Amino acid sequence: MGEAEEAERYYLAYFSLKAGRPEIALDQCRKAYAIDSGQADFENKRLTLRLQGFAYLGLRRVEEAEKTAAELKALIEKGLNKKAIRLYDHLMGAIELERKNFPLAIEYLERAERSLPYGRYEKDAWFLDTLALAYLRSGDSEKAREKYEHITALTAGRLYYGDIYARAFNMLGQINAKQGDKVKARENYTKFLDLWKDADPGRPEVEDARKRLAGLSKGE
Repeated sequence: MGEAEEAERYYLAYFSLKAGRPEIALDQCRKAYAIDSGQADFENKRLTLRLQGFAYLGLRRVEEAEKTAAELKALIEKGLNKKAIRLYDHLMGAIELERKNFPLAIEYLERAERSLPYGRYEKDAWFLDTLALAYLRSGDSEKAREKYEHITALTAGRLYYGDIYARAFNMLGQINAKQGDKVKARENYTKFLDLWKDADPGRPEVEDARKRLAGLSKGE
């Protein structure tokens, strides 16, 4: 029962964060962390702390995000799964990205990506998405494009991150347009809008993609 409730609160926190409500995400993370979920508790708490750090970043509370990262690192070091340090690297990469320290952000995020498994448990869309954004903000649109394309090719790796999968097409459309490939840009904007055709009215990403697609159609 505890594990199910913890998972429910975790995903409520995640989607609240993605919907632009980091304060709700933070509240749900705290509630999830307080739940005893038995044998799964250690892993769940690591994931919850990472998400809590991202919630703090959503609130621009960078110092608290970094304190959460330190807490996450300490928890990982107590456990047997040392590869879980990728969660710490992911959060620290996002923290340095918020600080606009792009080289260090990319260093953390590339290390996190390298530790992700292949095969059946393929690379995780959230890791790739953060790294793609770091490349993009650092001015390396080509590497960003490669990572977003990787996200769109994921199968199991996008299982819990359909929002990231859809947004990757939008980001690819923007990169394609910037690189002068209007055909690819139209394809990717259209794919994104098709995936989010049932999104809540007024979503800024949807409205922006529609405007960009219309601009391409007018030859702008």
